[in-house]
Amino acid sequence: MSGRKLGYLTLILLLGLILGSAIGEVLGHFLPESPVKKAFITGFTYVFPPATLNLIVFSVTFGFTIKANVVSFLFVFLLAHLLKWFNLVT
Repeated sequence: MSGRKLGYLTLILLLGLILGSAIGEVLGHFLPESPVKKAFITGFTYVFPPATLNLIVFSVTFGFTIKANVVSFLFVFLLAHLLKWFNLVT
C-alpha cells in the first residue's frame, strides 16, 4: 500500500469519526426521548492511557480518547465513497 493511499485512508477514518461524532451529538440533543436519540448519542469510547515522557528538565504527557457513535460510522462510509467518486483514492 502506497504512502499516499494510506494517508487518505487515515484522513477518511479520522474525519469521519470526528465529524460524525459531532453531528450525532448535535442531532441527538434536538431529538425527543426515543430509541433513535439513544442510538445517536450512545456509542463506544476507547481511552488510550496517558504515556509520560519524563525528561530531566520537563515532562510531557500524551493521551487521547476516541468516542464514536452510529453517525460516525456512516460518515466514514460517506467520506470513503466521496473520495472514491472524485478519484482521490484508487
